[in-house]
Amino acid sequence: MRRVMYRQGDLLFVKIDKIPRKGLVRIDDNIIVMGEATGHAHRLIGGELYKDWRRGEIYIVVKTTAKVVHEEHAPIILEKGFWRVIRQREYRPNGWDFVLD
Repeated sequence: MRRVMYRQGDLLFVKIDKIPRKGLVRIDDNIIVMGEATGHAHRLIGGELYKDWRRGEIYIVVKTTAKVVHEEHAPIILEKGFWRVIRQREYRPNGWDFVLD
């Protein structure tokens, strides 16, 4: 089976079969990740956003289609299904950390 993935800046969107049942909290706003350096945000239009605060994992549920928008990147269309959001990391002298956007 072919894995569907899209990248927008420092975020990777990976289509998955299902999301975890435990530990997820629905996020009421549409901000997937706020840019630390620029103040710009990756925003979800038309889907549901969930976060596992213990693990720092982000998931998206799309019932028809959804769009991910950002001021500095082209929009991405996500098809119906479940998506995991993976943040890009980089190595620094004190260890691994998320890339600042």
